[in-house]
Amino acid sequence: MTLYQGSSENVYRRDYREDELFVTIESLRCELLEVAEQRSLSDRTVLELSERLDSYILLAQHKMMENLRSRKSGAAAYG
Repeated sequence: MTLYQGSSENVYRRDYREDELFVTIESLRCELLEVAEQRSLSDRTVLELSERLDSYILLAQHKMMENLRSRKSGAAAYG
């Protein structure tokens, strides 16, 4: 088990690949579940992990929307 110790990584960097994001999200999700089973849901560590996971989920959603928009604009150019 890895307890959250904070991170200096920039969650909002734009050069993440989707597969990296999904691996990070799944890893954080598992870590959050482990920690939440041992601590209160209002524990600071649980809340920080949850917020961190939320940030990655939002980043993944933005990347998926960007990909969808670029596919649509590419299809419109050919159609």
